[in-house]
Amino acid sequence: MKYAGQPRSAPGWYRPRGESYIEAEFSKELGALAATIEQESWFGDKGKHGRYRVDFILKDARLIIELDGHNYHSTPEQLEKDAIRQRYLTRAGYSVICFTGREINRNAAACVEDVRTIYRERMQRKPAKYRVMYLDYKFITHEINTAHNFFKKLHPGRKFCIPKLESFIFSAIEWLHEKSFVTVFIFHNPDDELEVNHLNGFAKEFSAGEVRINTVSEEMYSLELGEHMVSYSHLYDQFLVVADDPVYIAPLLHVLPNSSGKLLRRGNHNTRYAGTDLVKYHWQDIYYPIGHAFGLELHEM
Repeated sequence: MKYAGQPRSAPGWYRPRGESYIEAEFSKELGALAATIEQESWFGDKGKHGRYRVDFILKDARLIIELDGHNYHSTPEQLEKDAIRQRYLTRAGYSVICFTGREINRNAAACVEDVRTIYRERMQRKPAKYRVMYLDYKFITHEINTAHNFFKKLHPGRKFCIPKLESFIFSAIEWLHEKSFVTVFIFHNPDDELEVNHLNGFAKEFSAGEVRINTVSEEMYSLELGEHMVSYSHLYDQFLVVADDPVYIAPLLHVLPNSSGKLLRRGNHNTRYAGTDLVKYHWQDIYYPIGHAFGLELHEM
């Protein structure tokens, strides 16, 4: 599986096995945390019937708590499986806290207190919203070049330099009045790698937060963008999507009903989302943030 799965309810074939002794001892000490923590969540796709079962999960803090009984986690084979499992859960966006059965038996209350402390610290550092921007490179470069010609005709006496892609990204975030941490994914064809690869891992603070940029090179990059968006939709509260192509309709309709979103696309007169439910979602004509990147004021666009 290319991307890690989201936390899910138990698959239909699964029959709860009941709490183990150490899980029961841990549960007894949860107190007020019991209202927030969930037991027996699953990760994985439907084809694999839920790839991994986790003991306890705190979704809002992205924490998984695993209680490892010695008999099940002591062989070299099981230790290797545990390492693979932990990498998978990390890719899904979660931190894993492990307690041994010996720790639980010795002092379950202390283990729960550790979880409570980590949870509290996580929630104190948590941004108001986790935001992500998905950007179709071919779409935005075409729109920037088209806008360049349009603005030159609109203002024949002015000189316009085509902005760098990172300048557009920061201008779009500023134009949309976004705050806090924004993760940006630029999806592009391998032929464009030289144009965008310098941005991979790029990070910059701005007045209201921080932006981190990642680039993803794929032959079928638009399909990859949609799959990535759906796979990691559980990690983000708000989606900023710079694209306008029918291939994105299905993934956007999967993601947006459960979170907020802003679509940067063409106007209603020529959007390729016309006739679909996507026209109902909050959107911005792409020319406005592009014009802002060119240094134009609203009345000049």
